[in-house]
Amino acid sequence: MMSLKDTKRRITGVKNTQKITRAMKMVSSAKFARAIHAFTNSQAYRTSFASVLSRLIGQAELVHPLLTVREEKKNLCIVLTTDRGFCGGLNSNLLKFTAAFLREKKENSCELELWGKKAKAVEKNGLVTVVGRVEKVLERPDYSFCMDTVQRISRLYAAEQIDSVYIVYPSFKNAVVQTPAIKRILPFVREDFPAEKEAPSTTGLLLEPQAQEIFPGMLEKYLAVQLYQILLESAVSEHAARMSAMDSATNNADEVIQKLTLNYNRARQAAITKELIEITSGAEAL
Repeated sequence: MMSLKDTKRRITGVKNTQKITRAMKMVSSAKFARAIHAFTNSQAYRTSFASVLSRLIGQAELVHPLLTVREEKKNLCIVLTTDRGFCGGLNSNLLKFTAAFLREKKENSCELELWGKKAKAVEKNGLVTVVGRVEKVLERPDYSFCMDTVQRISRLYAAEQIDSVYIVYPSFKNAVVQTPAIKRILPFVREDFPAEKEAPSTTGLLLEPQAQEIFPGMLEKYLAVQLYQILLESAVSEHAARMSAMDSATNNADEVIQKLTLNYNRARQAAITKELIEITSGAEAL
């Protein structure tokens, strides 16, 4: 059993830790508010872009290498994690999900790009080929980074060096629930656009120059927007998970402090009672 001095020291330590977790929760709350605002605003742009592109892609004469679907013999998988911890099981669940996906694709060659420091844990099994590493992707999601990435993987796909591109990321459900998700961003599948059945032509759109000329650029831009949307959603998930984890840590610290304080008071009272008994016994002995 701990002494009174040790118990008091432990209470002070837990209180100091609680101050840190409470501060981290407040910081994560502010970052979460900014991230959810950016994510929500970008959704409207992406929806409008998809509507225009779906009307273009409905034209049978439009062809592009990124629209060619091939048998998946060589895949590229991007694993998107956070750079810092203290966000509950967000990264561990994502890595387990990635491992399950790799086992599913074991018959096909699968190369990995690791985005975020916590993605390094994927390399521990030594059974995967890592072709790229990037850090601080979620610290400040950058559209130009997404465009550069899309242009790079598009060249690889057009040259048939890869047959598909997947990205594993933490999807945002709500402030409490964030689940691992996987999305195939290449090849570009026409069926991904349900709106094209409603508007199969470009009637009502004024295009300058012609659709055949602007379509390749719009296709790459939409893929970049889609990737940027994933980064924004992952950033929201990170801050929400950290906010929730720090809130739980703060509440747990409260419980620990209450228990330690109760034990301290009981031990202190027992020590006082013991001293009184000793004093009384000594007085009676005299």
